[in-house]
Amino acid sequence: MNTVIPATHLDLIEGPYYAVLTTIAPDGQPENTVVWCSWDGEHVLVNTAEGRRKSANVHKNPKVALTVIDPQNPFRWIDVRGEVEAIVDDADYANINAHALLYEGKEEYYGGVAPAERKDKERRIIFKIRPHRIVAFPS
Repeated sequence: MNTVIPATHLDLIEGPYYAVLTTIAPDGQPENTVVWCSWDGEHVLVNTAEGRRKSANVHKNPKVALTVIDPQNPFRWIDVRGEVEAIVDDADYANINAHALLYEGKEEYYGGVAPAERKDKERRIIFKIRPHRIVAFPS
């Protein structure tokens, strides 16, 4: 199985393209969420707040899928299936702020994208997704 993101599709993972993250709910049903993502050279990174449904799902079952469709050419897409290998704190907000800048052109997530008063009320975490299977189209 291919576990390397091809150079032809790396731009889709590096953003600023919206992705659909699929997690598995406790009842076994898949759940989709539109997310921002990025790439650290080894993992797909997805930032969320602890306590959200996708976070609870991943804590119970780390298997996920992530799909990104090129908005300029819907017949060009990438599907990454893998596992959340680690969940790490985004304590200094570096990752969510980088995503806010990439996707929205805002220096700060809190106060620029989300209400500033939420900043100290949410614990930001990063899913580090290790790809196990990658399908890129066209290949």
